[in-house]
Amino acid sequence: MQIAIAKRALADDPHCGDECGSWRVGGKTILCVADGLGHGEHAEVAAKAAVDYVGRHLSDSLPEIFADCDRALRDTRGAVMGLAVVDEEKGTLSYAGIGNARAIVIGEKTFKMTSSYGIVGGGYKVLTVETVPFSPGDMVILHTDGVEEMSDVSGYAEIAPEDVQRLAERIVRDRGLKSDDAAILVCRWGDPSSTGLLRRSSRYGCEGRVAGTATEGEAT
Repeated sequence: MQIAIAKRALADDPHCGDECGSWRVGGKTILCVADGLGHGEHAEVAAKAAVDYVGRHLSDSLPEIFADCDRALRDTRGAVMGLAVVDEEKGTLSYAGIGNARAIVIGEKTFKMTSSYGIVGGGYKVLTVETVPFSPGDMVILHTDGVEEMSDVSGYAEIAPEDVQRLAERIVRDRGLKSDDAAILVCRWGDPSSTGLLRRSSRYGCEGRVAGTATEGEAT
């Protein structure tokens, strides 16, 4: 997996309230974005606490991670969080999010993933886990609401598909909001025979919501 992270703090603050993390366990890659409520040091503490919790519980299911992380963050401001799990053996990507975390999967089809209402650390009622196909050459982009929502990456056709770091930095530069912290995580299932993804994606629009499984979570 080719993975890149780009972040930018509001007004060049030394503390960024948005955080990202990625881990590889066996044939799975786990990706996380978190956005602590507000800005500054306390937002950074909440976001980092969320990512750190995920990193210590990688063998848990998505519903388990969210439910337990919600309890673990009760003494913080709380955070918005999005989690994706790429399963190479099954050729799938599963996503769940709480709050306005955003994720888009770009391949032969483009899927705009859905996050559920709530705050990790402040409670939520329902968590929806969505699973879509994910194959070599495909890309997933997770980002906070400090980055404008996007439907594809066709505007970055000049960037080589494997140069995910350049893509992440360009998106934050071009689409990062001046009024918020911003963070983005780009993950591409690298395959030397799969080229031209950024150009190919312009042929596809968003497929809308993906069928998922809703599970009960912590009540607010």
